[in-house]
Amino acid sequence: MRQYFLCLFIGLLAVAFLQSGVRGNNANLPSECCFNLYGRKLPIAKIDSYIETRVDCTKPGVIFVTKKSFRICVDPQLSWVKTAMKAVDERDL
Repeated sequence: MRQYFLCLFIGLLAVAFLQSGVRGNNANLPSECCFNLYGRKLPIAKIDSYIETRVDCTKPGVIFVTKKSFRICVDPQLSWVKTAMKAVDERDL
């Protein structure tokens, strides 16, 4: 009976360690990244806000959130994207 409890304890301990390892591996993944960039210009009036992607994403990007809550990835190096980001920042002041 004592061996049964010892095996059960070791098994539960192993499961606890495995689960903490799984959570730890996912902790460093980027939450939002852009993999495909939208190629057309968006009207500034339709952009509600934006999110800059994190540095650990494979591609740099900006996620524009529209008034209808659509999320659209765009290239942050484009001049119209920089202008739109500046306009949103000034509007939010």
